Amino acid sequence: MKYFKLIYNLAILVIFILGILKLIQKEYYLAFIWIIFVPVLMLLPRNLYKIPWINQKYNKSLIRLFEIFILILLITGSSLPLGLKYMPGDMDSYFHFFNAIFYTLIWAILYYVIKNKITKKEIKKTEIMIFAFIFNILFGVIFWEKFQYFNDKIFGTQMFFDYFQNANFDSMLDQIFGTLGTIFGSCLIYFKFDNWINKWRK
Repeated sequence: MKYFKLIYNLAILVIFILGILKLIQKEYYLAFIWIIFVPVLMLLPRNLYKIPWINQKYNKSLIRLFEIFILILLITGSSLPLGLKYMPGDMDSYFHFFNAIFYTLIWAILYYVIKNKITKKEIKKTEIMIFAFIFNILFGVIFWEKFQYFNDKIFGTQMFFDYFQNANFDSMLDQIFGTLGTIFGSCLIYFKFDNWINKWRK
């Protein structure tokens, strides 16, 4: 963790350079993603931490956790340009499993932080777990596959695509592994979330 900030900042720089290369290649959609969208997303946690009610209540370990999640999701989400999709063993399904865990935890944390601020009350872990589970199944599993499909149709990307098997079968596997990851993430919320929140509070 000592060099994490340096690694994270270098990752932002590399992404920006990749975006410039896409711009030169006239792939404008991917250029927008790499030059603007992803860097803004990566810088978001540390900038949100500047909000007084956040930094007064939570310590920096929560922000660092978000940055770790974003970096991991970036690597797995960039599996095609990094060549990871060419690896045997259906790595894409495993990525969907682990990504679903991370996304479920992210929704749970955001739900807790925002609702706790609004209501000024503690939120039961079962409520947090149910919200994170439903939200990720809808948007992280079902909607994501539709997004990939229409993204390919509109912008010519290869998100709804697999080198080793039929795309529809691959999509079904992605949704199965995504659902399993969401269930696992929900279990982590139920058994661990209260302890995590206590560690993140000042």
